[in-house]
Amino acid sequence: MEWSGIPAVAIVHEALAGAAKAMAFASGMPDYDWITVPYPYHPTGAWDDATTERLARELAPVVLERLTAADGR
Repeated sequence: MEWSGIPAVAIVHEALAGAAKAMAFASGMPDYDWITVPYPYHPTGAWDDATTERLARELAPVVLERLTAADGR
């Protein structure tokens, strides 16, 4: 989305951080920074509605900060 001029923030579970890093490198953006979701949260396929809402409340301020930062990080 950034390549289209649309501010975006990637959220990646720590179990997938290696794959995200490889994708960023392959996309020519090796320093791309994302928000990492740590354990005890399981990867997204296992989230119920309560977990999703709790995590969204935790991450919303971080996402907003990233989207409004002058340098995009």
